[in-house]
Amino acid sequence: MTGMSRRTFLSLSTAVAAGAATTALTGCGSPAAKKGEAASAKVKLPSYVPFTKVTPDLPANAKGLSAGFLSYPKELIQSVAKAPGDGSKVTVLTEIWTQPPLPKGSNPHWQKLNKELNLDLSAILGTDPGYEEKFSATVAGGELPDLMWIPPNQGIQHIAELLEAKCADITEYVSGDAVKDYPNLAAMTPAHWKTAVVNGKIWGAPSPYPAFGQVYGGNPKVWEKAGGLSATSPEEFLSKCKEVTGGKVWALEPIYVNAVSVLSQCYGAPNKWRLNKDGSLTWFQETDEYMEALNFVLGLKKAGVFYPGNPKMADAYLKMAQGTIGAVVFANPSGGRANLRTNDPSLGAEIMIPFAAGGGQPNHHYHLGTIGYTAIKKGDEKRVRMLLGLLDYLAAPYGTKEREFVEFGTEGVDFTYDAKGFPQRTKKGKQQVEGLHSGLSTATIAPFVLQPSLFPGTQGPQDVQTIYEVEQKLTETAIANPTVGHYSDAYTEHYGRMSTEATDLVNDIVSGRKKISEWKPFWSEWHSKGLDRMAGEFQKSIEQSA
Repeated sequence: MTGMSRRTFLSLSTAVAAGAATTALTGCGSPAAKKGEAASAKVKLPSYVPFTKVTPDLPANAKGLSAGFLSYPKELIQSVAKAPGDGSKVTVLTEIWTQPPLPKGSNPHWQKLNKELNLDLSAILGTDPGYEEKFSATVAGGELPDLMWIPPNQGIQHIAELLEAKCADITEYVSGDAVKDYPNLAAMTPAHWKTAVVNGKIWGAPSPYPAFGQVYGGNPKVWEKAGGLSATSPEEFLSKCKEVTGGKVWALEPIYVNAVSVLSQCYGAPNKWRLNKDGSLTWFQETDEYMEALNFVLGLKKAGVFYPGNPKMADAYLKMAQGTIGAVVFANPSGGRANLRTNDPSLGAEIMIPFAAGGGQPNHHYHLGTIGYTAIKKGDEKRVRMLLGLLDYLAAPYGTKEREFVEFGTEGVDFTYDAKGFPQRTKKGKQQVEGLHSGLSTATIAPFVLQPSLFPGTQGPQDVQTIYEVEQKLTETAIANPTVGHYSDAYTEHYGRMSTEATDLVNDIVSGRKKISEWKPFWSEWHSKGLDRMAGEFQKSIEQSA
């Protein structure tokens, strides 16, 4: 999932609760009762039963550190006892982050997968941008697919109403020890499941994602003259940015809102919300720490270290690989390393660890830990359980036969093992398997692990070791968003507009079109426009779950 777009995972519109919204859906039945924040606090999450049949070289831990594999497991494990399907037709609506696969009718891998599953599986494959429109059009068509991937950050509104009217409440099938009927789903943590909770019910299988959040990743060749991207203070970072800027090279991409977000970690800004001692919540962008980071970014802009491009530029990654831009913001450390390898296999991105700024303690902001969840269309218990079995198959962990087949296909046709024993897709594999795997792994996948095939090129094992060490450093200061797993109706109603307006204002301030003195009045206005309601509803949910 390292190919996901900047729009989806780097913008301020990353949601913190199921159902974030800006665009309405129709045909979803009666509006759900305004009870989401209270009910969601009480749901019993699925029991956590880690998958232990495959042992990683580098162990995971409870702080979010990813398990790491330096070599490919010699003996693959069978994690699913029998084919989950009943021979029926199943359609999944999901999103892909690469080129579409060959259609099912001319795709031998897809046909073989259907035999393995004992299903006739079809897929409606959306893209980014465009998934919101694909989702809305599918729902408006009346006949819903059996499985629907629901992202928390793509402007899809009225999710609670849609779920209640059209989707299966799977709480009784997965809550507590019931999830043990689906061992691969049971290997997901409570933090993963929280994003699938709406109105006190569990609605789908999570789509796990790396635990770590936004970081600056840099082209090591650009930063070599400054002694590397890492810094110990704002002054040193500014000095290094000036040193590498010159000629046709600029230190940083011009996506100002991401720059402020990442650098606010250095000033100790909260991860989306600050939970205060009295139980109240403060939005991160109205804190003094965020304001300090915004002022620092203004200084970087004045120093001329940002590439003179559009704040919404789409080719910053490529320009970094070419050496025109020194550093860009990535959704997570492993994605940064993989992306630069994709554009230039000889280069591994250097990841910047937050430095101390403003006299406070730096922190790193954990990601949500998922990219959404896949809901199941309403049906009888037998049908719902069959579809849960399909999702359990797709969630097979690294080192299992099912995972290798879904990700790489058939040996000798879709992939071959390289000299070090790692599967590498052939030309057919890229055409037949890659796009389909992208969509199915968006629907659900096992908890993230660092493994060499994430990183293009020949240095995968070293990349695993390097990113594992980066994650170890980030865990020392990493903080979670306190509202993850809690529901706010006001959030679903107002967040999309608030985020867009805040992003536009950051761009206007850094670009010089507006003054920084307009920042605090903007948030004063938003308190009455929905921010106070969001904070109050999240606070109520947090208190009730304590």
